[in-house]
Amino acid sequence: MAKQVSSRTESMPGGDWQQIYERRLTTAEEAARVVKSGDTVVFSILASRALQSALFARGDQLSDVTVRLIAPTFDPGWLRPGSDAFNIEFELFIGDFARFVSDERRAAYLPNLFSLGMKAYDNGRPDVKVPDVAMVVVSPPNKRGYCHFGAHLWFQRSYVRRGHTVIAEVDPSLIKVYGDCYIHVSEIDRFVEAEPANFTREQFDEIMKGVEADRRQAWEGVWQALPDPTRLAPLASVMAALSPEEALRFLGLMPPPEYARTVAVYLSELIRDGDTVQIGVGEPSRFMPGLGVFDERRDLGLHTELGSPGLARLVQRGIITGRRKAIDRNRAVATAWTGCDEQDLKIIDDNPAFELYDPEYVLHPRTLMQLDNFVAINNALSVDLFGQINAETVFGGRLINGTGGQPEMHIAACNSVGGRAVTLLPSTALEGAVSRIVPQLEQGSFVTIPRFYADMVITEYGVARLWGKNHRQRAEELIAVAHPDYRAELRRESERLLWP
Repeated sequence: MAKQVSSRTESMPGGDWQQIYERRLTTAEEAARVVKSGDTVVFSILASRALQSALFARGDQLSDVTVRLIAPTFDPGWLRPGSDAFNIEFELFIGDFARFVSDERRAAYLPNLFSLGMKAYDNGRPDVKVPDVAMVVVSPPNKRGYCHFGAHLWFQRSYVRRGHTVIAEVDPSLIKVYGDCYIHVSEIDRFVEAEPANFTREQFDEIMKGVEADRRQAWEGVWQALPDPTRLAPLASVMAALSPEEALRFLGLMPPPEYARTVAVYLSELIRDGDTVQIGVGEPSRFMPGLGVFDERRDLGLHTELGSPGLARLVQRGIITGRRKAIDRNRAVATAWTGCDEQDLKIIDDNPAFELYDPEYVLHPRTLMQLDNFVAINNALSVDLFGQINAETVFGGRLINGTGGQPEMHIAACNSVGGRAVTLLPSTALEGAVSRIVPQLEQGSFVTIPRFYADMVITEYGVARLWGKNHRQRAEELIAVAHPDYRAELRRESERLLWP
């Protein structure tokens, strides 16, 4: 993919980037003053708390500022009702504790794809506004004046190279990463040096004062499970509203549900030596590396959007080697290692076997189509008897999350020579009260994957193979993997819909 050239690059006599850095170093409050009414400001996943707080503090001076967020984990105040200066816009992901803003219709959703999110800007479409300000988090510059984005690259470099103004928080705690994920100090307009992350027992106890006893006891279990309590720092502002289960999920500590173990057995039978795999965010796919799905395979490749607990350990153990990949051979590739657990991140830190690239490279069809035997492993909320896959909404149009990279990865696996596109889901929801295999998607549901790209669907009851099957045959396959309590009803509905 062609690289974008920043217009901010200065000539640097003698390579003296330090002078540029010093001239542009400022406070979060001063940096936030560049935002004007009517601007669009972009924050990525695990964004700077200081910059968000500084911008929110200017709310009485601003109006009609669009704040674009990707699965936020911190709320300076604009997620709550009454912050009239800011319009919230979610891109690609919403996330558990920000979902209430979408539910209350106080936020808009931007239905981008990772591979195409920058296309309108690059093509100069006059009806699409280039973001005015990108606020990112970077490492301190190296001896040549280049910063990287740590484990959480995502769209950050992409927006840096296109946004009109770039403000970067400099965080020395970021792990060292490899790949095409560096940016020169001359491409950044303002630098703010981060305060060290800190979260003490006293802070935890103060937050827990406002939490009912049962939830407080569950939160105590979360605290005890963490070897490093500072991992709770990004959640401090929302802990009182967040469930302990949501926190464990965010931290990669949630134990897999029982059905996921059975799904893992079925999935393991579909993986072959030499496959290149992608593993999606969410459940149950994120549990698959830790449940032994890949343990008996050799020379697997990894080309994925983000990490999952246990992925780096598979590289360390020599199960994922990348030896058979046509591109990025011998390297594990992602656009972020978000989702990996602490043990994984220690393996990834300063390890050239792991590389990060911009999402418009990692997820672009031109990249993905070069991978033979590519296996995309993603999740669904419901699948209907025609093979339509919904991974975004429940109860019709209630938006649970965005697409992430699922469409590109799934479709690429369908087109890959020897590839397989696998969709995982439990057979029921709400403790068995409803079937996730449904006759037809509810009115208002979003179709994440159209039926003509449906391939394999796995529940705890088996594998439904849909590729090359007509609607009637698909219905039979899907009914066979539905929960037994719902099969008779699904069969009756299939006869009504598909037979005379």
